[in-house]
Amino acid sequence: MVEAVALPAPWQVRVEAGDNVAVADTLKAGTGGSAGMRPHELLEASLATCMTISARMALADLGITDAEVRVRVHLEREETATRFRYELLLTPELEVHRPAIEEHIARSPVRSTLSKPLTFEPA
Repeated sequence: MVEAVALPAPWQVRVEAGDNVAVADTLKAGTGGSAGMRPHELLEASLATCMTISARMALADLGITDAEVRVRVHLEREETATRFRYELLLTPELEVHRPAIEEHIARSPVRSTLSKPLTFEPA
């Protein structure tokens, strides 16, 4: 569970998950700031981190434990759809493993969660 608490500064929010704490922020009409990620960036971050972990797990299955892996995610909000575009960045020596890594990140937990229909309900 994650809890968000409004802070005194306009649009700043403290986000808590267990012992982990972060700040989110946004800028609207000249008010607010950049003390933390914007809410949509948190969605991008969730997917990017999960895919990166999944990529590292795929490489660990291949016996590669110290590889640098990066995933970039860009969220596109359209009138009728939300699109997550992602890019898997690998060093040249890891390119041979791209198909196995891509297969693993296609099944990453956050991607699987976001791929299902969503509902929003009060607790």
